[in-house]
Amino acid sequence: MPFCEDKGFSPRITHKSVHALTIFKLVEAGLGVAIVPTSLKQGYDLKVKFIELDKIKQKTELYAVWKKGNRNAALGKVLGLI
Repeated sequence: MPFCEDKGFSPRITHKSVHALTIFKLVEAGLGVAIVPTSLKQGYDLKVKFIELDKIKQKTELYAVWKKGNRNAALGKVLGLI
């Protein structure tokens, strides 16, 4: 984790998950901390605190991906939002 290395430490990672609820439940249970995208802050009713890491140089890019020829009317609306 480059941002940890930039601060001179390496975290001891004991659990990994791609499922937000699992991550949050592990944190809520007191089993550590998690680094998650800001977008995951909404939609969960848990007893965890979110702190924005705005002073780190590492950033990420997000992409929208869809199948060519998709005729779903919602696709156009979503693309209009981004």
